[in-house]
Amino acid sequence: MVKERILVLCVDRDNDLGSKTKRTGPIIGREANVAAATALLMKDPEDTDGNAMFMAVNIFDDMQKKKVEVQVVTLTGDVRLGYDADKKVTQQMEKVLAEFPAESCIFISDGADDEEVLPLISSRVKINSKKNVVMRQAKELEKTYLVILNKLKEPYYARLFFGVPALIILAFFASEAMGFGWKPIIVVLGLYLLIKGFGVEDSMITALKGLFIPIGKASTVIYLPVLALTVIALSVAFTQFNSHAAEGVLGASAYAAKSLFFFIPFILTLLFVGKAVSLMSEKKKFDIVDNALYATNGILLSYVCYTASAWIIGDAAFVDFIVSTFIALIVGLIAMEVGHRLKISIAGKMRLENKEVLTAAGAYLGKVVGVDKKNNVMFLQTPLGHRISVKLDEIVEAEEKITVKR
Repeated sequence: MVKERILVLCVDRDNDLGSKTKRTGPIIGREANVAAATALLMKDPEDTDGNAMFMAVNIFDDMQKKKVEVQVVTLTGDVRLGYDADKKVTQQMEKVLAEFPAESCIFISDGADDEEVLPLISSRVKINSKKNVVMRQAKELEKTYLVILNKLKEPYYARLFFGVPALIILAFFASEAMGFGWKPIIVVLGLYLLIKGFGVEDSMITALKGLFIPIGKASTVIYLPVLALTVIALSVAFTQFNSHAAEGVLGASAYAAKSLFFFIPFILTLLFVGKAVSLMSEKKKFDIVDNALYATNGILLSYVCYTASAWIIGDAAFVDFIVSTFIALIVGLIAMEVGHRLKISIAGKMRLENKEVLTAAGAYLGKVVGVDKKNNVMFLQTPLGHRISVKLDEIVEAEEKITVKR
């Protein structure tokens, strides 16, 4: 009779293990986990990740007494948390399961941060049990205080709670010293909170990253005219601001913005051309479509902002601003539909059957068992035997493996 294979899995999502002991996951086996946990607690006796690793080893010892095949593993993420941490955890999970194809796992956690990866783990292996590690001697108030204090020592939270307020204070001081007062900083802060609140930040960062070309590519020659245009745009904007300073901060800023947004469409077009050339050599057709949409949306947004700036300084009527917004909206929707159809067309010409499908974060979804080109969907069989469908326009990349937006 084949023994059931069970994985005792501990996850250190914020990578305390790596930052304090220079050890990176996956940490596989009893001896390796005991050594890593000991090294971590020697560096920081209050770190609960070390205690979670010892609990995992303890459960591993108990499971070995039963008629099961068991292995203990610790996965590490990234101090920046979010996408970077989840991607590293998922990649390590794939490596572990390639060596030890477990049917199920026992998940050990020391807090809510680590439990964020549960969907990524459960998409690859069944979770039989989940255990949380809580230090017994800590009173509830004391425990909360210690957790907050320790979190504030981590780079990610330190930047959030200390770095951002520090930048705001310095910006207030600089604005006041230049005679602009506090209003420009309030506007910038309001825009930032608006972007953050509606979750636009990640999309903007993704779009900007997508348009940039890796250094070393032949197409990076496009950076020369882009750099020249950027310098010219900033210089003209600065000159316009100084020339109209007598009209107040709002008027001067509008003149500067109008000049800046005049150049942005040319900069984005050049960046897209360079990126498209780079992607064509790599045969990444889906990425070309995505980057075309990023550039188009950026150009449309620049057009609306240019018209808004012109309206503020009196070079355009309010109706011109309304019309430009309406045109940008219509063109943006048309561009999205064209991009959607192009992706479906590209995917429809590819052979997708029997390819493995991963999310952008690296989580394994399953293997393609069929494609319905009429309804533009592909069907996957998950590791647990379930059958799920994924739209063809969700495909980001389709080479040896398929990557989808999820």
